[in-house]
Amino acid sequence: MPPPPPPALPQPPDDRTGREASHAPHGLRGWHGLRGWRPWRPWPGSGGLSTTAAGAELAVVIAFVLMRAGTLLEILPAAPHGMSRATDPALDAALMAVALAQSLAMCAVAVRRRQYPAGGWARADVAVAMGVLLCEPWYLRPEDWVGTWTAWGGALSVNAVFGAAIGFPARRQTVVATAAIAAAYALPSVVLSDAHASTAASNLIGYLVFAVAARSSATFIRRLGRDADEARRQAAVSAAEAERDRHRLLLHDQITIMRLLSEPGLEPGLVEVLRRQAAAGAARVRHFLEQPDGGGPDGPDGPDEGPGMLAALVRQAGEGFTDLPIDYAVDLAADVPVPRAAARPLREALATVLHNVRAHAAAGQVVVHADAPPGLGHWEVSVRDDGRGFDQARRPLGFGLRVQVSRALAEVGVESEIRSAPGAGTVVLLRGRLEER
Repeated sequence: MPPPPPPALPQPPDDRTGREASHAPHGLRGWHGLRGWRPWRPWPGSGGLSTTAAGAELAVVIAFVLMRAGTLLEILPAAPHGMSRATDPALDAALMAVALAQSLAMCAVAVRRRQYPAGGWARADVAVAMGVLLCEPWYLRPEDWVGTWTAWGGALSVNAVFGAAIGFPARRQTVVATAAIAAAYALPSVVLSDAHASTAASNLIGYLVFAVAARSSATFIRRLGRDADEARRQAAVSAAEAERDRHRLLLHDQITIMRLLSEPGLEPGLVEVLRRQAAAGAARVRHFLEQPDGGGPDGPDGPDEGPGMLAALVRQAGEGFTDLPIDYAVDLAADVPVPRAAARPLREALATVLHNVRAHAAAGQVVVHADAPPGLGHWEVSVRDDGRGFDQARRPLGFGLRVQVSRALAEVGVESEIRSAPGAGTVVLLRGRLEER
């Protein structure tokens, strides 16, 4: 009997994702959105380039290092042939050694700092490139000054222009560095070599093109990184403000209830009403604290039942305010629908308005009116009291009217208007668009 087959070994996890290796066809692996894809990493152990100012600077550094490395990899294989034609091979070798050492050191500093090393390093890069170009008449034949890798200083100087364009903080510094390198190239190649003057003059345009392209691209990439950082900062501030408002929305009306309960001499009927409202508020706060995410917008009683009729929503909002002298005029709104998205915010906004009336107005009468005027395409709810009122020019709206009423309703497409004057009471008018049925 043949031996049983060995047990199948488990599929090794994909080192890119920690999951099993992708079984996508070979030609499709690595495409964004497919299993096994990962962001490109500039060197082992590094994360993908982030959309931050630091990530943008790292992208600029990578571009510089790759360009300089590519140039050096083209120069070095041509070095033996160039030195065999050089009039002074020792000077050629010495200059190449200096350029190589300076380039490697500069790239190492840039990679370590994750930032282009401006200042002394950038000036040294320009100086080395200029020195190589100006020394060409002493170690090269005139016929090799233009158009050959024997004159390797031209390629190095283009790299130096690229570095000056992305590295110097001031545009003027880039212009001066580019002009100086172009002049160092032009002196032997144009002035001293009539045979190659026209070709060398055309090559000078390349310095300008590289300077403008590199400067504008690096500036744009860096600005994107800064803008992304600022957007994240603003988002964090907005999130913190939203979370603070969320807590205030939860506690504002409850604080009003607790303050009233702490006052002596309350009528027994009002005490009972406030206790019921305090119990309901405590349940909402407990639900908020017990949920991992602070609880959803529906609270402990579950989601809203859907669209409601305007008159019913208004009466529901006033159920906990039997202590107030409220007259309802809502019969004309009995069949007026309110969209699901606006039903709960409208009910809570009306409750906040009534909390304000109870706490501040000392009103003898409160009239709540709801209607849908024919032909206007909207419904209206008004809460009018004959209480103290306030000076709107001198006293800004409090959190309840400003956020729990105006802002919360605006988010669901309901307009709000508040009118008040000292001694003349307050009117809160809410208006929403009618839905077609």
